[in-house]
Amino acid sequence: MDKVFQWFWAEGFSYLLYIALLISSLWTSKTIMSSSLKNTYFRWSYNQRIRKIKHKMEISHFNHYKNPALKHLHLLIRTTSEERVENDVFIFLFISGVLGTFSGVFMFLVFGDLLVSLIFFILFALIPYLYLRLKLNNIRYLMRTEFLFIVQRLTQNYNTAHFDMYHALNETQKEINNPQLRKIIVKLVSDLQVSRNEHELRDSVHVFTYTAGTNWAKRLGSIILKAYLYDEQVLNALMTLSNQIEEMEEMLEEEKSHTMDSVYNGYLTLPVFIGSIILGYYSSGAQDWFKLQFGHKWNVLFFSLSVLGVIFSLIISIFLKRPKNDL
Repeated sequence: MDKVFQWFWAEGFSYLLYIALLISSLWTSKTIMSSSLKNTYFRWSYNQRIRKIKHKMEISHFNHYKNPALKHLHLLIRTTSEERVENDVFIFLFISGVLGTFSGVFMFLVFGDLLVSLIFFILFALIPYLYLRLKLNNIRYLMRTEFLFIVQRLTQNYNTAHFDMYHALNETQKEINNPQLRKIIVKLVSDLQVSRNEHELRDSVHVFTYTAGTNWAKRLGSIILKAYLYDEQVLNALMTLSNQIEEMEEMLEEEKSHTMDSVYNGYLTLPVFIGSIILGYYSSGAQDWFKLQFGHKWNVLFFSLSVLGVIFSLIISIFLKRPKNDL
């Protein structure tokens, strides 16, 4: 014990002072640098947001397609994608072309028939487009189911905000529970905020109305433009629109009941197709089922046509399941 005390007073005390000095130096450095680091981080974060806004504005200014088909694809991609990418239309066309070319070449190697290869090239190249249309249809269905609520809340918030459309839209998006629908309104609000001229304002509203895909949305977009661009008082127009949508929703319920039979028939093709494959497998007995199914070019052709038929049948059924709530 005496040796320990002797070591402590001879050397240990010095080490203790060094440790205390190191800790105090680190703490002092942290206190001095934390404020500077926070300011640097906030400045970097602010610059990143500014760059993103400028990038979106540059893309918006760059992508002015004159061709109707390219313009349609641009709108479709813009409304179904969260991020805006430069040359998005050409990237989409490239992916569709690769998919169609792969299927067309494969069918040509199997059958050696140019017409069959061309048909499969077109059908498979259309699948990405149909996927985006299906995605857009899902967004439009959500918009249609909540559109009356959005218009009603917008009307109330517009009145509360003393006829300020921008603040009314901003408050409305906070009251929407569905995150996908909230993104649409937030996107509209942010696009209106960064728009530099009337053309960009109209373009922002046009993207919103295209996303909703109904004449109700076009009327709402026209009302928003009048209030935001020309500073008109549009409370009566919003109330009239809300009442008309409410009446239309009652008629929509009757329309759904007439289309459900066709929807179920379309969905039925998938279990029937799977069941026929299973039945064929068990009924083949001692024969090689894979060889029977894919060993001859005509069997491959009919199998491929069946797969395409099931895919298109499901897509059509999904479209029919969600009729438009429109004028």
